[in-house]
Amino acid sequence: MRALELHLRRKIGTASASAPAASELTLIVSYGSEKNTWFEEQARAFAASGATTKSGKRIRVDGRAMGSGEAVQGLLAGTLQPHVFSPASGAYLTLLNERWLSTPGNTRVLAPAGEALLLSPIVIAMWKPMAEALGWPAKQLGWADLLRVNANPRGWGAFGHPEWGSFKLGHTHPGFSNPGLLSVLAEGYAGAHKSRGLSEKDLDAKPARDFIASVEATIVHYGKSTGFFADKMLERGPGYVSAAVLYENLIIESYEKHPSVPLVALYPVEGTFWSDHPFSVLDAPWVGADEREAALAFLTFLKARPAQERALQLGFRPADPGIAIGAPIDAAHGVDPKQPQTLLEVPDAPVLRKLLEVWQTSKRATDVTLVIDKSGSMNGRPLDEAKAGAKAFLAGLHEADRVSLLFFDGTIYPPQGPVSPGLERASLIQSVDALSAQGGTALYDATAQAFAAALARARKDPARIHAIVVMTDGKDEDSTLPLSTLRSQLSVEGAPVKVFTIAYGKDADPTVLTQIAEAAGGSSVKGSAENIVQVYQDMAAFF
Repeated sequence: MRALELHLRRKIGTASASAPAASELTLIVSYGSEKNTWFEEQARAFAASGATTKSGKRIRVDGRAMGSGEAVQGLLAGTLQPHVFSPASGAYLTLLNERWLSTPGNTRVLAPAGEALLLSPIVIAMWKPMAEALGWPAKQLGWADLLRVNANPRGWGAFGHPEWGSFKLGHTHPGFSNPGLLSVLAEGYAGAHKSRGLSEKDLDAKPARDFIASVEATIVHYGKSTGFFADKMLERGPGYVSAAVLYENLIIESYEKHPSVPLVALYPVEGTFWSDHPFSVLDAPWVGADEREAALAFLTFLKARPAQERALQLGFRPADPGIAIGAPIDAAHGVDPKQPQTLLEVPDAPVLRKLLEVWQTSKRATDVTLVIDKSGSMNGRPLDEAKAGAKAFLAGLHEADRVSLLFFDGTIYPPQGPVSPGLERASLIQSVDALSAQGGTALYDATAQAFAAALARARKDPARIHAIVVMTDGKDEDSTLPLSTLRSQLSVEGAPVKVFTIAYGKDADPTVLTQIAEAAGGSSVKGSAENIVQVYQDMAAFF
């Protein structure tokens, strides 16, 4: 799991990607990508062990690493049919089963509870000097301490460090990623002043809603990958985010990368959650007796002492209570083996559904500009698929958001917006559908124009997340502005407008697009006609 791994799929095992032989059984496992290194190693070791079913079929593991929420969506849509589902948290089994049973004809849960493979607490990763400024380690910190920084007009200046600016938080999108879901759930508990029995009524009440809105107001942007925030924190330092909601093992992992400023784990005094990584053998028509037998054999292998000890080496807490917790789960790696002291209860599916509804209305609204290349090289299928991707992005925005469209080829066309996608979605889609390919590529000038307009809006309305998403399939040919000047213009202190870029197709220059995105505190990703719709949908998770 590394920066902006938007749709990770890995085939694991010793067999080739070709169809399995008759004497081979392929066990498909969809698992949370946060345990990718451990899972990949264990799947290879399992294959090397020569494991077979009782009938003599050699077992090959086909692992599919992805976000837990993304996997739930695939299972419900029928586009993903694994034999085993191992999300980061049992909360996703609860959500999956509730939605599965709401479909006519489904009378049994799809994903039984299963056994925990690993344990990792959800923590707030903070730069050590910032934590110390708030009283750590003598004081156990929590959400309320972070809000004290945010609520003070002087920001970190009130704590002796004006150079740190305002308090900035990062967490993943709760609809796609486990830490995002559990961090918002922790906010709900903190706002309701509870650690057990959170109800829909609690979440509807003003204290919980206000508390969630207060925390979410500190968010820089969202995203699908927890590893993305960990990587970007280490790359960009304290100016990027003050803190991010991560897994404990990612803080431990950061010490191998030798950041100039170390991270430490805060275990919120209000309480937090274990990610229990359940191994659920699905009760589905596509899971037969052989697949069930293979799944149980693989589970036994994963729960055995060698696999569990390796998990400890990677910074996870073993599910096997017989394995003592030791290094690297220690103070030398920024974590505390005696924490967490207060564990929160994962509620039932209706409460989780209500939580997501409350988050949607409480989160920071977005002002985003789609900058779309319509140059001649986009003609045909590339433009058709890009249109579909842009429409998928628009469909993912909330009615409280604001969106603008800016099209360019060798010319930059008048922008449309900003408008509410809830009120103007049909008009926006009509504009996208009307695009035709022609002309050259004025990428730098178009990006600069969109950024200047977005920056002016950001200074007037700092409460929103301000961002630009730029998609191009080629190299700049027609701009008057050189790349160096564009990068300088984008490098505004505090990065009030993030720029995300999509290098579409083989002729786009990913190096240049990465430089553009990095200058404005965003990120870049590659796309193609085959996956551009998914890329746009994944990009929408940042907002």
